[in-house]
Amino acid sequence: MIFRYLKKLSRKNKKLFYGFCLLLNDLIFLIFSFYLSYFIRFYKSFLKISVPTYYIDKNYIFYSLIFIILTIIFFAFYRLYDWDKLFRGSGYYFRIFKAISINIIIIIIFGYLLETFSFSRIWITLLYLFSLALIMVSRFIIENISRYIIKKIGLSSKTIIIGLGEDGKRIYKTLNNYKVENYEIIGFIDKEEKIQKIFRNNKEHFILGYLENLNEIIKKSRAEKVIILSNEFNYEEILNMLDELKSTNVMVLMFPGFFELSAKRMQMREIGGIPLIQLANIGFSGLNLFYKKIIDYILGIIIFIFFIPIYLIIGLIIKMDSRGPVFYKQIRYTNNFKKFEMYKFRTMYLDAEKKLEELKDKNITRGPIFKMRDDPRITRVGKFLRKYSIDEIPQIINVLKGNLSLVGPRPPIPSEVEKYEGWHKKRLNVKQGVTGLWQTSGRSDLNFEEMVRLDLYYIQNWSIGLDIKIILKTIPVILFGKGAY
Repeated sequence: MIFRYLKKLSRKNKKLFYGFCLLLNDLIFLIFSFYLSYFIRFYKSFLKISVPTYYIDKNYIFYSLIFIILTIIFFAFYRLYDWDKLFRGSGYYFRIFKAISINIIIIIIFGYLLETFSFSRIWITLLYLFSLALIMVSRFIIENISRYIIKKIGLSSKTIIIGLGEDGKRIYKTLNNYKVENYEIIGFIDKEEKIQKIFRNNKEHFILGYLENLNEIIKKSRAEKVIILSNEFNYEEILNMLDELKSTNVMVLMFPGFFELSAKRMQMREIGGIPLIQLANIGFSGLNLFYKKIIDYILGIIIFIFFIPIYLIIGLIIKMDSRGPVFYKQIRYTNNFKKFEMYKFRTMYLDAEKKLEELKDKNITRGPIFKMRDDPRITRVGKFLRKYSIDEIPQIINVLKGNLSLVGPRPPIPSEVEKYEGWHKKRLNVKQGVTGLWQTSGRSDLNFEEMVRLDLYYIQNWSIGLDIKIILKTIPVILFGKGAY
């Protein structure tokens, strides 16, 4: 019953309902944090069966009320109740940490300046730790419950793309496959002149109407989100669109075109009243490169030693399953088109290379790479090794030899590189890696173009933090064997 009610709510009311749920959650757990911290500090007998009755000092109640009220105010200031501001990559949990940390400092300063009451340092520390932990955990649970409800009731965000062309098609395909936030691309809008001239008979675009009737189309389609392809329109046209969209209550997203690969390197500056974007240099040099190498060697040695017994077990299983060597060596390219021998556990029969020509018409992806579901060249053990990426473990030897990095674009074979277009080759500007951004974003489910774009995004936005994040995200991807075949 409640699911049906939620589905009928307008976007504005959905936002209000979600914000109210978060507010209620925060109030409950902030009060509970105070109770728990006070109880542990002053009643250490809480582990006993009989719990003593007690009263709470009014001074602690006073400071806790200030703490709770200020926390809610700070959360509102940091837009932590706004549906549109709570998404992956927005620094959501860091904003929670920042708001509670600033708040605790204010309470300590406030208590010191008043000099009327000296509260326990242990209590204030416990209050800080409990409130931080409980708010983050409870909000994480709410986030996942919300996703479950969205999936359960088939609640999708109706989205319109303003602008046609290759970028529009790519966004359409990518977001339709992105199930986390349930985008539903309902169609395209562009200028009447452009649609009439170029896309009149184009079946790849579902045209909703003309840009000249933007507001009318949004109201009729009940769209909740709009994506504007900024590279398809001039400055004045974009300003007019934004002006029209003010009255529609839709979320406006802007596709930045050229700058999509440099998003994290951009910083806004104002010089003489002119807004400019400053791009930071890519960090594959100097100390940053040195740190990356240190991480590669230290983690590489640890992983190599840890997997020594597994090498022996897997080698024995491969030998028992099919005829041939345990390891498979293949010529690959790393940075600056240097060739090297990459090691893998053998997952195919000995005549696999010869059979490739016979299977090329069954390739399921466009571009120079070959991908096929239920490839008959793969052995029984090979299917298991590939599913959980166990066949990649010997590449740690390549990391220790300096051919590969732990994180980076995947090294291609020479026959693939021969078919690369100019911009594809830019992925070979850096040392290739054992795992990378596209391995944690869909693996074999992605097409070649998406893989290259993710590799270039990684190169343009590289940092030690991004490497660590990719390594951590690789673990569950491997454990669940998602997107591998």
